Amino acid sequence: MENIAINNGATVSVLDTFDFQAEDFYLKNGYQVFGRIINYTRGHSRIYFKKKLI
Repeated sequence: MENIAINNGATVSVLDTFDFQAEDFYLKNGYQVFGRIINYTRGHSRIYFKKKLI
């Protein structure tokens, strides 16, 4: 998807997930946390990520 985004002119990827889902996956793939809502749902955080594509 990142390559498709780059080919269509995108320079940044932004996404969100929960701490129990894919946090480690995105960190391992070059994304940086830029926001976190703690206790968004009973004991879990919603995490916002960004990654420069170019």
